[in-house]
Amino acid sequence: MVFGVLSDIHDNLANLATAIDKMKSHGVSEVIFCGDFCAPFAAKQLAESGFTVHAVFGNNDGDRFHIQKVTNGFANFHLYGEYIGDTENLLSIDGIRIGVTHYPFYAKSLAKTGWYDCVFYGHNHKADKQKFGNCLLMNPGEIAGVFGAPSYAIFNTELKSSEIVYF
Repeated sequence: MVFGVLSDIHDNLANLATAIDKMKSHGVSEVIFCGDFCAPFAAKQLAESGFTVHAVFGNNDGDRFHIQKVTNGFANFHLYGEYIGDTENLLSIDGIRIGVTHYPFYAKSLAKTGWYDCVFYGHNHKADKQKFGNCLLMNPGEIAGVFGAPSYAIFNTELKSSEIVYF
């Protein structure tokens, strides 16, 4: 299975539409979102993509109540709050144990526990990939394209491989 990872949309619906199309061409069926939709309409567009979405909030998600209200109508959209990764919010995709947060500091802390195969984060808009023991720590970059080329990541659970995709 291939899943996608994105972060920091910051209301750029055109780039989000491009990322959705590109992820579909990669065979993505599930998406992890690391925060900063910003406005509810960006969350709605991601919910309407047809992907199963696992999302956390970021620091620029201003109207969290409305984002939750808009996405509650989509059975494929799962909004976890601040992070994914404790015993109550455990996420496993095809046997890969996953932690998700918006913030790099918390992501590094999660990765160092040894509880996860992958931890994904956003916030600084910088695509990055590193390992802590057996845990992949990855920032997919930004959809917004504010500080550089827009990007997202894909992860192949069968090959246990990941790639950052720029567009």
